Amino acid sequence: MCESTVYLMKGSERVVVMSDAARIIVNNDGITCIDTLGERKEVPQVKIVDANLVKHEIILKPRSG
Repeated sequence: MCESTVYLMKGSERVVVMSDAARIIVNNDGITCIDTLGERKEVPQVKIVDANLVKHEIILKPRSG
């Protein structure tokens, strides 16, 4: 499978936003994660800081100001 787990960094802690994300859409306000079943999760005011496709991990961090 080619799905990834999306994490949000809160300090030094990684919090799972979505497991099995099949698609990530970057928009003006943040990102939208879509899983294999089509369920969507909006994550506002974040940016992608790492996308490790070998480990199937996408790391998000809050945007600063």
